[in-house]
Amino acid sequence: MKTNYHIHTTFSDGTATPQEYAERAIAKGFDEIAFTDHLTIFPKDRDKESSLSTSKHILNLTKLEEYISLIKQLQVRYNDKISIRLGLEVDYFPESEKMIEETIDSYDFDLLIGSVHFVKGICIDCSSQKFKVEEEIKKNGFNKFYTVYMSLVRKAVETQLFNIVGHMDIVRIWGYTPTDGAIEEIKVLTSVKTQNMAVEVSSRGLRQPIKSLYPSLRILQECKRLEIPITIGTDAHSLEEIDYGYETIVSYIKSLGYSKIATFNKRTMSFQPF
Repeated sequence: MKTNYHIHTTFSDGTATPQEYAERAIAKGFDEIAFTDHLTIFPKDRDKESSLSTSKHILNLTKLEEYISLIKQLQVRYNDKISIRLGLEVDYFPESEKMIEETIDSYDFDLLIGSVHFVKGICIDCSSQKFKVEEEIKKNGFNKFYTVYMSLVRKAVETQLFNIVGHMDIVRIWGYTPTDGAIEEIKVLTSVKTQNMAVEVSSRGLRQPIKSLYPSLRILQECKRLEIPITIGTDAHSLEEIDYGYETIVSYIKSLGYSKIATFNKRTMSFQPF
């Protein structure tokens, strides 16, 4: 089964419409895709971040219902050609947890990806804020930054709000690798196992400075040891990225011993060969 469970459209920071993605996915031979536009509910006490909530790159609450309605229309329209799942990639902020819960509980999503993009108020994967990441690392070291990031990922997992951990170690984006961090990773994965969640294997890093899949080999080996389910996602922001690195992911996870991937329908996990 060929799947892509991480796609961004013009409803957030993607450059193609949901319909355009559906057509391209069919042409590329996908059996199932999930639309996962960004839902970002910034903490109210952070002026800089809150000002971003009106950005066209964020699926704010105003656009959410329009997004859901369109995806449901496409599910019907393409029913005989491809399975389309309704999802979100939710930015996790501990301070916004209650509002996140209230928002996602109001709709019948198929899956929710929980991701951490902000550490200490810094957007860690935004080119415009790379210098802030570097300043923080210069001040306290990457191991410390990595630990703080992983603690936020673990908190996101333990909320029980999400089905999938998104690009679990995207904090490595700028080419940094922790010399320590296994303990924090194991804490996250132990919680993932307890919450019956899946970990996303993402090709996004292949087109970023780190030039590797997310998560790292060390994390994926631990996922396999703990028998944690995985999903496949290219984190597509354009039509060209819908199958970017897909075969690389498949070869990689097969080499680790995986033969099935997790899929979701109405927040319920099942498994399919790939």
